[in-house]
Amino acid sequence: MVEHNLTLEYGAVVHEWTFSILPSSNTIMFISKQKPEEQPVSALEDLKMFSVDEVFACENSPLYLYRDLDFILMLGHTVRHPLKLESRTASMLLVTWNKAPPLAPADPAPSHSVSLYHSEMKAYAVLSVDSTRSSHYRFTGLESCTPHVACVGIAGSHSLSCLSTITDPDVPRHFQVTLRDTSSVTVSWGCPENCKYSLFLVTVFYLNGTNHILEERSYKHSSDSFVFTQSNLTSCSRVRFGLQTVCKAGMDTRRSKMLLIDGNAVQSEIEDLRQTGSGPENYTLSWMVRNTSSVAAFRIYHQGVLHTTTLLTSHTVAALQPCSQYTARLEALCGENVVMSAKTVRARTGPRGVSELSYRPKDSTALWMAGTGSPVSFQYRLAYVNGSTIHEGRLMEPWLHLPGLVEGWPYALDVWEECDGEWSADPALVCFNGANVPINHTVLPPVPSVSTNEDLGLMFPRPSLAIVVPWSLGADLQDPRSEPRAELERVVTNKLEKLLEGYPGKINIQLVAFENLEVENRTKITFQVFDASTSSENLLLPIEVQLKHIQPPQSFNITIDDGIIYWDDPDECASPDQNKCEPGSVCINTLDSYSCVCPHGFYDVGPIFNPSPSTSSYPICREKGMFAQCLDGFMVGGIAKTFLMDYFGGNVNIVLNAGQCTMNESETLYHFRMLRTPPQCGTTRLVNRTDIEFRNTLTVTLSRDEIITRRDLKVIWKCIYPRSHVHNAQINLDLEWITSYSVLQYNSSLELGLAMTMYSDDSFSHSYRDAITLGYSDVLFFEVALLTNNTFASEVLLEVVSCWATESPDPQDETKGFFLQHSCPTDTTFEWLSVNGAAQESRFSVQMFALPRELPIYMHCMAKICSPFEDCTKDCVTQRVSKRSITKWGVDPRRSAIVSVGPLTVTSSETPGTKSSNWQEVGTMAFVVGGSISMLMLTVLGVSLTKAFMNYYERARP
Repeated sequence: MVEHNLTLEYGAVVHEWTFSILPSSNTIMFISKQKPEEQPVSALEDLKMFSVDEVFACENSPLYLYRDLDFILMLGHTVRHPLKLESRTASMLLVTWNKAPPLAPADPAPSHSVSLYHSEMKAYAVLSVDSTRSSHYRFTGLESCTPHVACVGIAGSHSLSCLSTITDPDVPRHFQVTLRDTSSVTVSWGCPENCKYSLFLVTVFYLNGTNHILEERSYKHSSDSFVFTQSNLTSCSRVRFGLQTVCKAGMDTRRSKMLLIDGNAVQSEIEDLRQTGSGPENYTLSWMVRNTSSVAAFRIYHQGVLHTTTLLTSHTVAALQPCSQYTARLEALCGENVVMSAKTVRARTGPRGVSELSYRPKDSTALWMAGTGSPVSFQYRLAYVNGSTIHEGRLMEPWLHLPGLVEGWPYALDVWEECDGEWSADPALVCFNGANVPINHTVLPPVPSVSTNEDLGLMFPRPSLAIVVPWSLGADLQDPRSEPRAELERVVTNKLEKLLEGYPGKINIQLVAFENLEVENRTKITFQVFDASTSSENLLLPIEVQLKHIQPPQSFNITIDDGIIYWDDPDECASPDQNKCEPGSVCINTLDSYSCVCPHGFYDVGPIFNPSPSTSSYPICREKGMFAQCLDGFMVGGIAKTFLMDYFGGNVNIVLNAGQCTMNESETLYHFRMLRTPPQCGTTRLVNRTDIEFRNTLTVTLSRDEIITRRDLKVIWKCIYPRSHVHNAQINLDLEWITSYSVLQYNSSLELGLAMTMYSDDSFSHSYRDAITLGYSDVLFFEVALLTNNTFASEVLLEVVSCWATESPDPQDETKGFFLQHSCPTDTTFEWLSVNGAAQESRFSVQMFALPRELPIYMHCMAKICSPFEDCTKDCVTQRVSKRSITKWGVDPRRSAIVSVGPLTVTSSETPGTKSSNWQEVGTMAFVVGGSISMLMLTVLGVSLTKAFMNYYERARP
């Protein structure tokens, strides 16, 4: 309905026309006195130059404004638009078009002319003129929030095609909160960089305690004072502000990127929640809140159960088990238990510490009592009494051999307990005079700095050799009982055997000690060589004999100096770029390459992930060999056989779920693989409002003949799928999804669209576009919205009057099931998710249901436009009516319309079918539950929420 002025100056001829176009019908209405001349259709014969494939602007309903022998001016329309605005920014316009193919394959691409005009005050100024052989052109260096006209003369055509548009606006500057109190928040900003704008759009988001949006309100701000105040806030409200620059040019409206800023939400936000202390039976949490006056109290949950309410910003949870992990949740409350902020943290208790630490000189051994049971390790540090450290390390046993100490020298030993290598107790200390005893090859002896061979002999009685390698022992290699340490010792022994291949008899090599030379980042490995070929007892070879027969291969880069073998080998394990070990595995230098092994308590599950031996030679390590995968259509899980047998101390019996299927068994693992739908082998299916959980349980018992047993184990695998994807269930290929669209005539010059959309969850981010099968437990989410086409008719409101279901696409089908009438629910599961009649859209939900004939269901809603003088909100406390009562519309048909979506089919089974979806967006959980007599012990072995699952919940935030 915009008026266009067209002026023709052709020689001495001057004509002017004023016309407008009705968009819905492409009808051209002339307002000026000069009317188009009537010309017969045969006059188009003069335009035979246009090919069939060429877009001709006046190919439909042409009107002749002027005609001469050499010049014809026509007005008409085409539905084949030659130009397209592909994208735009504040400084760029990208225009594309369909170019004609060259006449012959060898012909060069034709050249198209492009030009850009700046339109202002009804005048057009040329900004650029160019040509291109491509089918697109990018106009750059433009001014934001400015109307432009882009024109293209396509090569080979006889017409010039133009489109008018506007560049995006720049964002406002200096957006900030300038004032806040208990009932209002004021924000201010500066104009964009070039100060071009039509108005500003301020959006106020009302948040809950988890930062999800409860409600949003938008306000046009056209005042020259760039200040906005949101008042009448309740004392326990949390708001966030969004600000956009808005530019309008005719019917074209553009918004800048939204700037977000916290209003008062940040004032009550819990910050820096962390564990600040621990004991063997307690942990302490501390946190901060910027404005404690906005918080009435803090509520603390321990393991999901309310523990206490406090006014302080720290709290200690006591009466716990040592060396255990717990989940703590903190909520900041306002007023009558309104949650303003909530955060969750993992906390853990520490060990009790060692006791009765003593030194036994007869065998130079330190002994102590462990204060905590499994799983703990012991850290120790041996030093001279004057304070210089001799050696330190980690043990699993409550004792430590200290051979080769200097007789009568004073030493000090600190020993303390550790939980999982992180949380430690206060150390216990013992001071003693050293005793020189023979070396025991099962320990790491401390070696102080010495300067003479005689002093070295006190530490390692001859004949012993040592090899120094250019890397240090990591924590996983210091425990003599661990699998990585055993692999390292095997590798070193094999390499030493190769060095001594020149010895004529059979030899036996025993590793005596591993010592970290921390200053040089090296490891010193002491070993002894025995002749095992001529005697039933090994005969210790003298050092001279050992050195005589050492013949290193050419591939071994070694040197020997003063009885010490130095091996020069690159440290492949020092950098992830030099080795291909999977995360979680331990890299071991093999003196000419490297090897990957699983750390203590972890097992390789690679054969399940990589069935082919050639796929990967690197282990995939999982704690206790326990793993789970939740994939598109099936689930995989397993656990290490060695872990189960070590846990029970013998062979075991295993039962999956109720025993309907048996677990698969490989050399190292028990594992399963089963389809997700339909559930197999007794898989349990649990459904809540947001997720669907599939659970598989393995019951493990000791394989013995005794009737009475006092230990059993339950292993639980969980796959958690977001219901938004499960809702995209079985697609019915014979049914076409319908989303109707209606047009309402708001006034004589403005048409508004009306549409209804059905979504998969309350985030309203995933809409249905295919026929779908759902279960009775599923919830349907609807949005009925006005489409104002960026006209900013903010005074227009929308009221959803009635909603019902039919078993055909016809809204007036005889069988109707109403769940909303007279703007009030008739179904107990109906829930408004926004205020009906207070905005330009309404959101609501209702639980899935079926109609009598159990045919596919179509949903319909009738809505009306409300003027700003009407009160379209309803009080429905006492207005519940029957679903099947006959409704009388009582609504002005000129300002109301019916919109529909569907079809849906309902299944009585609790397992909806599946549609191909991104099933990587799932949660994977694994638990082990152990029993002893009548007490149950729950141990969470692993919780692995995949990145996609976290991204799903991040998208679910409005």
